[in-house]
Amino acid sequence: MNARMCPKCHNDNIQYQTVNEQKKTGCLMVLLYIILAISCIGWLILIPLLVRKKDQTVTYAVCQSCGYRWRI
Repeated sequence: MNARMCPKCHNDNIQYQTVNEQKKTGCLMVLLYIILAISCIGWLILIPLLVRKKDQTVTYAVCQSCGYRWRI
């Protein structure tokens, strides 16, 4: 599929956007946080892990004709 064409309306009038999105915490990381919280030293490690930002940069293409947005 051509990234320069809208998959919905097949128009080539698109614009690219780069945005920061927050990453979700996975199940294994939550389990690790719980195990660390149970131990004494875990409290010292747990707080910085929970406070840190989890961002990732994502680029989207937006069709200027129909408004459809898809990830590149």
